[in-house]
Amino acid sequence: MMALVILSGISLIITPFIGEYIFPASKTTLRVAPPAEAKQALADWFNTPITNLADVQALKQTSAQSDTSWFTFKSDETPVKNFIIQNQLKQQDLTPENLNGLFMAQNSPVSWWQPASLERQTCFIGTDENRILGLIYHAELKTGFIIIRTQQKPAKF
Repeated sequence: MMALVILSGISLIITPFIGEYIFPASKTTLRVAPPAEAKQALADWFNTPITNLADVQALKQTSAQSDTSWFTFKSDETPVKNFIIQNQLKQQDLTPENLNGLFMAQNSPVSWWQPASLERQTCFIGTDENRILGLIYHAELKTGFIIIRTQQKPAKF
């Protein structure tokens, strides 16, 4: 009987370590999207033909706490305006707090993520239940940056 109690105690102590090894919850993964797939995704979001987008790059980082996706693209302003309206994004001043708090809060591991390089005074931000979406667009350069951050909901037992 005592051996059974000791064995069950040991198994209760070891179980979380085995679970973490098999299903690593704290692991952060990066995935670079193939340009063609990223371009198609943005074309779908912008509700525009794929030929209206150029130089699309995308990266997604997944962790136990959140998912963050970064996009850069070139496009005329009409699809961007439609995207802003469709997602009910609100124009806000691109303050250092917005720039550093949303667009640069989590350092992107890629060199092309440079939203401050557009030197804009405003940005567009929208939120829903557990997602925040930010857009900086320069109409003259026809260049934009999008960040999407989704917070993972904790599992309820």
